[in-house]
Amino acid sequence: MTDKAQIAGTPSILVRGIGLDSRKEAVFRMAFRMNRRANYSFLEADDRQVPDAAIADLDSPDGLAEAKKFRQEHPEIPLLATTVVPNNFPQFVTLAKPIRMETLFPALEQLLRPSPTTRELPPREPPEPVEQARSSTAAASPAKIPTSVQQPPVREKPSFDPNQINYFDPEQGLLALVQRAIRDQIPVGIVDRRNGRLLWQILPEQERVDASVSMEEAQAIFREGEENLILRDGASFTDNKSVHSMTLTEYLWQIHAIAADGRLSRKIPLNRPVKLRRWPNLTRLYPLPEALRLAAFLARSPASPALTIRMLQVHSQALFNFLAAADALQLLEYSSAAGMASEPAISSDTLAEAQRPSPAKRGLLGRLLAKIAGL
Repeated sequence: MTDKAQIAGTPSILVRGIGLDSRKEAVFRMAFRMNRRANYSFLEADDRQVPDAAIADLDSPDGLAEAKKFRQEHPEIPLLATTVVPNNFPQFVTLAKPIRMETLFPALEQLLRPSPTTRELPPREPPEPVEQARSSTAAASPAKIPTSVQQPPVREKPSFDPNQINYFDPEQGLLALVQRAIRDQIPVGIVDRRNGRLLWQILPEQERVDASVSMEEAQAIFREGEENLILRDGASFTDNKSVHSMTLTEYLWQIHAIAADGRLSRKIPLNRPVKLRRWPNLTRLYPLPEALRLAAFLARSPASPALTIRMLQVHSQALFNFLAAADALQLLEYSSAAGMASEPAISSDTLAEAQRPSPAKRGLLGRLLAKIAGL
């Protein structure tokens, strides 16, 4: 069984882990889910599918032996070896630890790229007559002449206008009622009043929520209007065939991100620092865009939502959904605008330096944190 495909219409690139414990596998799975350029899927240990590539941890107790065995049995499958001492293993293509997303995926792309000697050549076409070739060349405009040089895609710079921020209040309406039911240990259901359909059954004492809708369906329902939803005591499913269960933590993360829908919580001032008390368990929570980068950034140093958008160049909607989900799990430390000093101004030179491409031996997070030390 593989991870769920993340990019519609893109075939999965199957990856086998070698010498990885469960914690390291979880980290790679999380990185694969956050990557948007290719659809990597991590194979389970009992999955017998032939992988497209393998990642080995040479520093684990059996990692080197297993990597050598895999290389002997599957010499045609690319193998990327990770280790703190790359120079000790010249027989492998190695990636130095600690592993970063900005180095992992370029290494995998290079590893999977066909070599010039094995690349299949296109079939040759019969030569055109000389006169026909001349007339074709004359008719072609310079803009249509093909070229073999392709420019890399330019990442769109997120636009952000602080005067165009939309807000929502998680302490009002349905979300507040849900939090109160959980606090008071009252089992309740959320029902669509238009058709009487039970969407979620919340069982606080069991730390469980049963759901009959997917994340995508829930997003559509909330966008149609929260007024269509009502809380009903003691509601339960009569047919559990189409019901799936999740923990309360998973549900609160998901439902608050859905309710935020790109809006900023009124509990979180736009220009005041906010910090993560601890990392959310992103391997078990529904993947949100940019969640890995945002968690790493906000867990190390407090920063306001406005500053975070500028420093990380993320879309405001992704940040606001992440903050709403994290706040629902009580992971945020934040203060109201009153009684808190403003953030020190950041010069344009400092901001430009923070956004400059990283040196080979320094990660993106380290550069950014160096520029906002003391905030």
